Parts: sequence; C-alpha cells; structure tokens
Amino acid sequence: HFGSRRQRSPHDTMAARKKLTVAELIALKGKRKIALTTVFDEWTAKAAEEAGVDMIVAWGSNLEHSKYVIEAVRRGAPNTLIGSGLPHPAYASIEDALKLAGEIRAAGTDIIYCSGLVPDKFAGLARQHYPCCGHVGYLPVNDTWFGGPRAVGKTWEEAKKVYDDVMALEAAGCIAIEMEVVPAKVAAEITKRTKMLVFSMGSGPDCDGQFIFSEDTLGTNSGRYPRHSVTHAHLMTDAVTALGQYREDVVSGAYPTAKHSVNIKDDEFARFMEAIK
Repeated sequence: HFGSRRQRSPHDTMAARKKLTVAELIALKGKRKIALTTVFDEWTAKAAEEAGVDMIVAWGSNLEHSKYVIEAVRRGAPNTLIGSGLPHPAYASIEDALKLAGEIRAAGTDIIYCSGLVPDKFAGLARQHYPCCGHVGYLPVNDTWFGGPRAVGKTWEEAKKVYDDVMALEAAGCIAIEMEVVPAKVAAEITKRTKMLVFSMGSGPDCDGQFIFSEDTLGTNSGRYPRHSVTHAHLMTDAVTALGQYREDVVSGAYPTAKHSVNIKDDEFARFMEAIK
C-alpha cells in the first residue's frame, strides 16, 4: 500500500540472527534437533528466518525458475541456510552437475539437495567442496518405481536397501540425507550408524532433524495433507475469509470509506469543475 511499507531496521530479528555455517550444522548431530521446511517466496522465507528455522529447502520447476526462487528466498532469509535441488539434466554427467551446482550456488544456495542423484555424481560434487544432501526411502521423483506413494522399509530387505543407500551416500561425501517415510525404528537405527545428518520426513522422531513442507504447517496446502504433517495455522482459510469480506464490502459499498480516499481542497475542486465545463 502507498506509504505503508515499513523499512527494515538494523535491529530487526532477522538482521541480528547469525547464519549457521555448514560446519555448525553438522556439529548439531546428537546435540539438538534440526528444523527444516520448504519455502518458495520471499515472504515465507522472512517468516521462516524470524521463526528460527535452521534450514530452508527451495527449488523451482527448472534451472531458471529455481534461480528465481532461490534469489527470492535469500532476500527474505539472508541469514538462514538454503538447500536447493539440482534439476534433472544434472544427472546426465558430473560435468553437468558441477555446472548447475555452480549456478544455483551463485543464486544463493548453501547446500546441494538432490533427489535421485546417484552416489558417484555426489562424489564429484563433494570433491569440489559442495555440501550435499541426498534422499533415501520414498523418492517422489521415482514414484512410478514404487507403485505410487508408500512407506519404504517395512520388510527387512527394503530396510537393508535403505541402509545400503545411506552408507553409499556417506561414502560419496554427503553431509546429510532426507529419509522419507521409512519406519521409525529403522530410521532410528540408521541414524545411529551414520555420521551424516538424517532429516526425517515421516520417518519418526529419532532422526537428527525434521523436515515438513511449509504449506502443511501454514495450512495453505490445496491437496492431501500427509500423515506426518503438522498444521499450526490456517492461512488458506484466513485468506478466503479476508478476500470474501473484501468483495462483500465492495459490492455493498462499505469499502472504501472516507478514510481510504484522498481529498482535494474545495477551491481547487471548484477550479477543476470550471475547467472541465
């Protein structure tokens, strides 16, 4: 609104917050739980940073969109770690992965977050000192191979495969993994056996951190809420209510009122009326 945008003060919470380094993030293993969430715009990023979220995960539909999203998130959260995924062309070769990793790092990413990238590609990134986060358990990018969304690791063979995947990513040099929809007992045992950070998405309370989508927490998800989600606000409901009230006020004439309007002095208005006769 004209004249209403508040300028940020040097004393704002987000300005005073110290950004975690990757080394400090890794050192949190076994000391305290880590909170991650998704963010795709500047406003939500600012909210996440002021709330004290440890790490934001952000991405777009392609490279250019990812860079746009990351830049917006970085503006909103200058002092929060950002992880962002490589687009699928990176999977073709280590050279492509390095090139794209460099571009999203330049946009503001701290940690390369990859779903479906095989360990040898991670190894190439790790050798160039890119902090990498892998993904095990249920991988939405490989949904068709799983027969649709489902838990992974409910048989001993699948659980062992999850463990093997984790160990392979550790050997490749990853600093962390997202573990999605793996039985809690399995996730807990694997977390004990890896030096990497393990971020649980629906994999129980005993991992090093928890990762849920902000749209679930804020109540803006327009689809199905997963079992592991937690909702602390209902922003979609609030938005519909607010916009509905606005429309009603416009139709009824309740908006705008005198306080919303700009005045003109009577003599100036009289001269204006004379000029348009």
